[in-house]
Amino acid sequence: MSTFIQVYRNKSKHSHLFLVLCIGFILLGIVGLLLFFISEKPLIPFLNEASYFVLIFNGAISFWLVWSSMKRAKYFVAWNDREISYLLPKAEKTVFIPIENIKSIDINISEIIIGLKNNETRHFNLNYFFFPERKTITDFFEKLKEANQAVSID
Repeated sequence: MSTFIQVYRNKSKHSHLFLVLCIGFILLGIVGLLLFFISEKPLIPFLNEASYFVLIFNGAISFWLVWSSMKRAKYFVAWNDREISYLLPKAEKTVFIPIENIKSIDINISEIIIGLKNNETRHFNLNYFFFPERKTITDFFEKLKEANQAVSID
């Protein structure tokens, strides 16, 4: 069984199209301002120079929001029967942990501390997840902890 949970959900399938639209607003505002200041004739007859500033500002803010949303879509946690993998914010690369290499698991309110057999420790921050996903993740690690304790007792 395999599970994949995204940290930040980007539900928009048309993000690239929206980015192009934002760039269009920025360019329209810049060209409108240039034409207004050069020839004092507006590009669009019913807009004044303040409207072009609003187009530029609105386009830039919208572009930044969509761009940051698209960048955050890469963060995830996933597991299957053999390994756990995750990429969380403030991490440089994806972490892969084979389940057979796990020695101990400590579950706190805000993080899960995974002790490995080679004496390394991995910290998994739960603060990035909302309740339903957090519950799913903690349930998985609870089952893994119980299974690990049962193996260490035998």
